[in-house]
Amino acid sequence: MPSRSPEISITKPLVASEGEHLVKVATESLLGHLADICDGAIIVDRQARIVWMNDRYPKRLGLADPALAIGQPVESIVPNSLMREVVETGRPIMLDLMDFGEETFVVMRLPLRDKSGAVIGGIGLMLLNNAMGLAPLVSRFNRLRVDYADAQRRLAEARRAKHTLSSIIAASDVCVALKQQARRAARTKAPVL
Repeated sequence: MPSRSPEISITKPLVASEGEHLVKVATESLLGHLADICDGAIIVDRQARIVWMNDRYPKRLGLADPALAIGQPVESIVPNSLMREVVETGRPIMLDLMDFGEETFVVMRLPLRDKSGAVIGGIGLMLLNNAMGLAPLVSRFNRLRVDYADAQRRLAEARRAKHTLSSIIAASDVCVALKQQARRAARTKAPVL
């Protein structure tokens, strides 16, 4: 078995500790970077109460005094927020469109966990204040929505009666009386055989 060189045994711990250091620095600075690049960032606690917002988010939401939002349930400040769902389920909502007044925001919501894995809060990020930044995704979504509406329309047409009593062209007294009875029966909810 070949012996290991002292350089490798010395270098490995340095690389590992350097990597651990980088992970720690990245983790500590990630929130700051996200807050800088996002149009809005918000953190809620386990009860979905706001504990922090970046400087741009209150302006986007039209809040005159952002300090009044701290401690409030997130839905009282952002009515369409799904942050409570994220902290209750522990499942992220990676990409979503959130309507707020006249605007639509592209948002991402993530649970925050402690070292044991328990959900202790959540972070919401307004990635874009204009869905046009996601034009390909929005285009595909709109295409799917149109296809879905078209399928619903075709299904409704398929379920609609193809023939009506007016389609019967016979004019004899017996046929006219039969059509009148059928129309009266159609107005009731009683089954007719």
